Amino acid sequence: MKITYITGKYILFFLVYSVVGALIETLVRLVTEHQLYGIHGFLHLPLFPIYGLGALLIITLLGTHVRHPVPLFFAGAFLATVLEFVGHWIIEVVFGDRIWDYKSLPFNLDGRISLYSSIGFGMAAVLLVHFIHPRVEKLVNRLPKRATIVLAAVVSVLLLTDFIYTVVERLGS
Repeated sequence: MKITYITGKYILFFLVYSVVGALIETLVRLVTEHQLYGIHGFLHLPLFPIYGLGALLIITLLGTHVRHPVPLFFAGAFLATVLEFVGHWIIEVVFGDRIWDYKSLPFNLDGRISLYSSIGFGMAAVLLVHFIHPRVEKLVNRLPKRATIVLAAVVSVLLLTDFIYTVVERLGS
């Protein structure tokens, strides 16, 4: 499979937002639970793919079409909440694991999603579209095209290897 320059950029965006999501999640847990767990999610690499996927969905589906902060907040909250619910459900059904559980929070749906996280996703969507992604895109655009493609290929191999290893490991347990 040949990676094009545009695909390479989106792979790098996915990587950045997956790592940033893992860091934010770790900081939130540190502040709310006063413990540092380290970065561990579904994969072994220190990143959370659900954040990368959510950011890509918001950027591609909403970022160019929904610019006003209020509808962007609600659309981003809805989109990310649906992604979180479906992602949680798939992981639980396929692997029998509940990576996160919001049952202790009010306004949750089977512990998979909560009003609090949905509000956070809505705020993140506005910040992502108006402030964060334009800067990340500028940084990625500064990379030479060849470097973007090579880096994206390396990242893809690492992610795919970690994903396969994780799936085999989780299904084997």
